[in-house]
Amino acid sequence: MSDTNSFVMVDPQWALRELETRIQYQFRDRTLPLVALTHASGAITRDVSNERLEFLGDAVLGFSACAFLFERFPEWQEGELTQLKSLVVSRKTCAEWARQIDIEGLLIVGKGVGTLGKLPASLLANAFESVIAAIFLDGGLDAANRFLRPLIESKISAAYQAE
Repeated sequence: MSDTNSFVMVDPQWALRELETRIQYQFRDRTLPLVALTHASGAITRDVSNERLEFLGDAVLGFSACAFLFERFPEWQEGELTQLKSLVVSRKTCAEWARQIDIEGLLIVGKGVGTLGKLPASLLANAFESVIAAIFLDGGLDAANRFLRPLIESKISAAYQAE
């Protein structure tokens, strides 16, 4: 039987301030970012983990990317847009963005996960999507787009330069 209180705890208020600084967004609802930073392994109950936010954040990211690509490339057909969207909304890209904002040290994870050393890329990607959802729920689609658009633009530019 596992001890539900055996998790790696960062100071929640510090984590909240750090996250806001790193993503340049001030939350009105101070609980949303804390839930976004809490992995199921570190949550007292699954209701206060980032799993549900991850689900929503994935959809917000997909929508934001599609809207941006639709506007940016009016001459492209559906297949071309879909191919570029898959690059932007991939787990790998979300994990890269999570590393850019150094989200790893802000996460609340269970002791077993916390002793792994570096966290798995999938966990970082999920946390990033959860942060997107927290921004969306707190500030709406405009706030989420202000956060995501520069990241999406940068990823698209990097993809073009790699060709």
